[in-house]
Amino acid sequence: MRGGGVEKGVEGLFADADADPVGGGDEPTPAELRDLQARADALARDVAAMRERLREQPDLPRGVRGALPGAVDEALGQAARRIGGAAEKLARVRAAQQPGSCTAWWGICPRCGPTLRTEDGRSWCQECGAGWGYDRSQGPCGEAATFLAMDAQGGTVIVCAAHGRHMQERLDGGLLLAIPTL
Repeated sequence: MRGGGVEKGVEGLFADADADPVGGGDEPTPAELRDLQARADALARDVAAMRERLREQPDLPRGVRGALPGAVDEALGQAARRIGGAAEKLARVRAAQQPGSCTAWWGICPRCGPTLRTEDGRSWCQECGAGWGYDRSQGPCGEAATFLAMDAQGGTVIVCAAHGRHMQERLDGGLLLAIPTL
């Protein structure tokens, strides 16, 4: 938490809790990344088409006809997919940072707590079997906030029920207060 990080075992957990949730400045938007992805996809298609046009020219030397190997458009296609993945991750981060969302920057199972396992970009709970089609362990939680956690120095952060339960036994000199619901 801010002001000294009283919670034990999770250093820097809330280092970005006060960050501007809507971004701004020089941070790219998911839409900009998707636009870049579309342009990379288009460039990959253009390179493939140009490669075919070169190959169909019998009067050109073999070195010119084969100057654009398939690896070029394959690499561009792979870059486009990675850019699209970055857009998806950024969109998920922004959605999780809406007001009233848990600001913890590590994933947790909403029912069981810190029991996640992640492989190949997908996460699941080792206790209850709940699964998510993305890496829930490497980003903001985003669950509905139900607690206000305050460390001994007065630093505060809002967290969901699962993070609150997990933090309760780790707060040394701090408070965990339920957020009233209307």
